[in-house]
Amino acid sequence: MGCRGTTTLHFYYSRSIDANTYCSKQILNVWRRGKDINDPRALWGDELEYVMVQFDPSQSRATAVLDQENVLSRWNDQVSSKLGRALIKDLLGPTQYPLTIAHFPRLGTKGQFTTPHYHTSQRDIHHRMIPPQVEAPGLRYVYTNQQVLSRRQRPFRLHAPIYRDRNTPRPFIDEDCLAEGALLRKDNVYLEGQAFGVACCALQITVQAANEPDVRWLHDQLVVLGPIMLALTAASPIYKGYLANTDSRWDYLAASFDIRTQEEECKFLGTPKQCCSSPLMRWSSNRVYLSHERPAGIANACGQVQVDESARRQLLDGGMDETIASYFSNLLWHDPLWLNQDAIELSSPDTTHIFEKFQHGVWRHVHLKMPEASTGSGWRVEFRPMEVQPKDSENAAFAVFMLLLSRAILAYRLNFYIPIDLVTESMQRAQKLDAVTKERIWFRGRDWAPDGLDSIQCNPQHGCAQSQKEDVYALMTIDEIINGEHSMSPARFPGLVPIVRSYLLERDLLPNEEAKLMQYLNLISCRASGSLPTPARWMRDFVAKHEDYQHDSVVSERICYDMLREVVNMNEAD
Repeated sequence: MGCRGTTTLHFYYSRSIDANTYCSKQILNVWRRGKDINDPRALWGDELEYVMVQFDPSQSRATAVLDQENVLSRWNDQVSSKLGRALIKDLLGPTQYPLTIAHFPRLGTKGQFTTPHYHTSQRDIHHRMIPPQVEAPGLRYVYTNQQVLSRRQRPFRLHAPIYRDRNTPRPFIDEDCLAEGALLRKDNVYLEGQAFGVACCALQITVQAANEPDVRWLHDQLVVLGPIMLALTAASPIYKGYLANTDSRWDYLAASFDIRTQEEECKFLGTPKQCCSSPLMRWSSNRVYLSHERPAGIANACGQVQVDESARRQLLDGGMDETIASYFSNLLWHDPLWLNQDAIELSSPDTTHIFEKFQHGVWRHVHLKMPEASTGSGWRVEFRPMEVQPKDSENAAFAVFMLLLSRAILAYRLNFYIPIDLVTESMQRAQKLDAVTKERIWFRGRDWAPDGLDSIQCNPQHGCAQSQKEDVYALMTIDEIINGEHSMSPARFPGLVPIVRSYLLERDLLPNEEAKLMQYLNLISCRASGSLPTPARWMRDFVAKHEDYQHDSVVSERICYDMLREVVNMNEAD
């Protein structure tokens, strides 16, 4: 199923001056065309990723269907998630269903976990657990995988900490760790292969702002909100048929795009404590803020940002300010993962082809998008940390909540800035087991609204006065951040959901529109309070109550089958 190109590829791990120069010119041209745009349209879109699953009731077996190319060739994506699921179902077989699950629970187990079934090879160190046919056959994915592996000079070997139940072996040793060349680490599930990360599914939302200053402000606020929304949407507690001691996919995705050699990784680990991940990491939380309006005392970057100095100078000479020039020259500091010489020679400064190759090789949890002349799109921000939810109503609720919160941020100029190294720390906290109810996340609970803001949530009689005496940012529970602090202090933070509700009260909504939006906000509120479990918690509870579960952390074939059948039932009743 893999594709092979007919053009000789020249990849730029040795730094291509021509490619970087062309890319800088393209960035400048797009920026110049868009820097004065002011488009107040509140446009937005969401992106959901699916796993196609086949159910075999005779074997009580659920498997991942490897037929995505056939489905995509007949697919129209301009539909709602609920209609989209129905349309995909029409393209599948009678026992196949499209599921919005963040990770297929038994990917990489012994035996059959895909349809069709392919055998793995112990002689292929990159595919001892997952056959190569699992990888998407598109040229972009094939070349990206090849170049990441070439740069690493070693296989992908990930470790997921095992969840300890009462019958889990002590120590737990994954038998796959005993294979030749494997890395033995006790009490961890051994995941060998890039697919364990890249096969995870997300819910992403893109929001358009009116102009460049607005989009840079929105970008920065969403950077801070990333860990909160990751914890709220946690949906991936099972890897290779084992319950893990984490609830989210983020670190496994990051590890799947870790291009560092062994020497580079050891060198980074041997340096003094870093505020952010290694600069060589292509998938990570954001390292920079972009707005000039950030408060005094908040640095725009986490430590020293690595940049392509020639590109930075070219962008500055072209009229960009230091902050945005450093942002783009940091992208150019990373080599493109798939780019051939013909593309450079045929490229033009009036296109964005080279820029897109660079940009699509670096993934942060919030992504700035410049205006596109071809589509008429303006300045946008893509919000990427959320895990896809099993039910359509949940995905709709989180997508709409992020849209409304983004509009409120821009309307009220809400200020959630914290030191950006605390965002990195919070991303680690957000992935822990039951983080939504057990962890605290760094958040700005004071001085979050501009002086003189005349709105319900900032009126002192509603308990939202600003305070100069207390710490501006602190570790807060998800419930406090979403639903408001339960203190009687006049400086308490009112909560993101109450802020959005106040924003909606100022809009001219029809009764049925308001009712639907309030229903979505109630779902977010209940998820934050713990009264509505995260998908990760629901999965853990389902496994724990299943008659076949031996309390040994093993999610058997039948347990997985029954759990995914229940996901189908929930959506049909949704």
